[in-house]
Amino acid sequence: MLVAARPTTIEGVSGLMNFIMLPMWLLSGTFFSSERFPHVLQPFIKALPLTALNNLLRAVMNEGAPLSANWIPIAVLLAWFLVSFVVALKIFRWQ
Repeated sequence: MLVAARPTTIEGVSGLMNFIMLPMWLLSGTFFSSERFPHVLQPFIKALPLTALNNLLRAVMNEGAPLSANWIPIAVLLAWFLVSFVVALKIFRWQ
């Protein structure tokens, strides 16, 4: 909703989505380990919502960890959801 709040064309939304998602795909550990990136980038990488989702899914599916033991990735996902939703509500306009 946040990405679609301002662009007026489908092409604008598509370009903005690519601008946001491509770095997340590359940095978050979806295709290869995020630990290979420099230590300077690690706090930024750990704060990405896709990193939190990847870590949570790996812990639950591969290691059998309960959701209650993975409260940090859940908190990161909830924070991203709440902040982006509130900002989207503030800047969204029907046209």
